[in-house]
Amino acid sequence: MFSLPRQAVTVIVPRSPPSAESDRLLLRPIAESDLQAIFAIRSRPEVAKFNHPKAPFQSLDDAREWLSSKTFATGPSEVIGCSFTMAIVDKSISTEKEQVIGYVGINSLDPCPQIGYSILPEHWGKGYATEALKMMLTMWWNIPRREMPSLFSRDEEPERVYALCEKDNHGSCQVLKKCNFEVVDELRYDMDELYCWALDMPTSSS
Repeated sequence: MFSLPRQAVTVIVPRSPPSAESDRLLLRPIAESDLQAIFAIRSRPEVAKFNHPKAPFQSLDDAREWLSSKTFATGPSEVIGCSFTMAIVDKSISTEKEQVIGYVGINSLDPCPQIGYSILPEHWGKGYATEALKMMLTMWWNIPRREMPSLFSRDEEPERVYALCEKDNHGSCQVLKKCNFEVVDELRYDMDELYCWALDMPTSSS
């Protein structure tokens, strides 16, 4: 049975999300100009294998539809129309070439914040997904929150982010472990066996 926990949305998603930078990577809000890069990632069968839908993208229209889906359409009125998905830019690649090697972000807020990410297969095994996810999570925890009603006191139930990952996706499971996520449930979606991972908001960011 497929179900996710419900969590009250208190985050104040900025209309223009911030960027972040490390020695290797730049994370910036994903944009329409990234459609070709999105297509290059999601058209790869080895990427599609562990994503939904599992069919590789066939055209830029598929990438455009995917990008549109990253805009929050449900939740409190103040988050409708916002997005928190970041392009992952490899700073070592010449500006004459495509520098966007992946994406990472919050896919949805309803019923709970759920993350997603993908990296071009040529860049697997370099620690980019782990590094980018940690950077995105720091950005997410640091944006403002509304005061929570006493019914949803953080003292009783910590704010979390969640991730769904197929049990056979060992690489992604390792990324989540390295980012301190823990398995909190096991789910089935169609024919897929999934782990539901969760990460508590750091107390220092409360």
